[in-house]
Amino acid sequence: METHQLRYFLAVTQTGRFTAAAKQCNVSQPSLSIQIAKLEEELGGELFERGKKGIKLTSRGELFLPRAKAILGEMESAQVDALALSGLSMGKVSLGCMPTTGAHLLPPILTSFRKAYPHIQVQLKEESSPELAKDLSQGEVELAILDEAGLQPGLDHQTILTEELLLVLPAKHPLAGKKSLSLKQVADEPFILMKSGHGFRQITLDFYRKAGLEPKVVFESGGIETVQALVAAGLGISLVPQMVAKFPGVSYASVSQLHAARTLSLAWRKKAPLSHAAEALKKVILSTVKR
Repeated sequence: METHQLRYFLAVTQTGRFTAAAKQCNVSQPSLSIQIAKLEEELGGELFERGKKGIKLTSRGELFLPRAKAILGEMESAQVDALALSGLSMGKVSLGCMPTTGAHLLPPILTSFRKAYPHIQVQLKEESSPELAKDLSQGEVELAILDEAGLQPGLDHQTILTEELLLVLPAKHPLAGKKSLSLKQVADEPFILMKSGHGFRQITLDFYRKAGLEPKVVFESGGIETVQALVAAGLGISLVPQMVAKFPGVSYASVSQLHAARTLSLAWRKKAPLSHAAEALKKVILSTVKR
């Protein structure tokens, strides 16, 4: 049993698709499938039930899931502890992140990092995804958590999270309460979009255009919470990442027919070696998000 096989297994469990899991793990789908098959052979049976409606865990897979998480968690914690013992006790590292994403991801990441490296200072910079890409290229930050709108040549990256995009409607909308809606069902609805310069704006527009549609934009905002507040007021609908889907007075629905998701990655400059402090933070970010 190999460590990468466990990572592939957890990625398939998380994404529900072999293709998405392969992308998350930065490997080809055939390679991932071969390793999953080897793992299943070693464990004596299938871990996934493959059907027309997607992939789900078998009873054997359900039993194996918590153990796989525990094994990887212990290994990654051991790596962090080993770094802490290597004499890396002082320093400074700069980290960029999108504001709303940072509100959800940074607290557990920075708590773990401070526990392991209490004397290393983390300098935070919050910007949109495209701006973070510029900051990386210009050396203003060493690491950045950004979405696909910020990925560009000259950057290396590792996928840390793929999350669903949800349609958000006013609570009193005739379609409110539906678990799933197609974009065509809401194609004529007034739409509230993020302002120009925000990476999520481009993700939204690209997704609509992939479906052959164009959102009928009536308002634009620089904050995702403001977008949801305008939806709650009945001024339109929108599309939001799953991690912010907790706003009162609205209803959320999955997008049917198309795979609606965004990918968050940890990125750094290709030709600039990371400092020891940045390497330590990188490992903590990857291990914390996986847990």
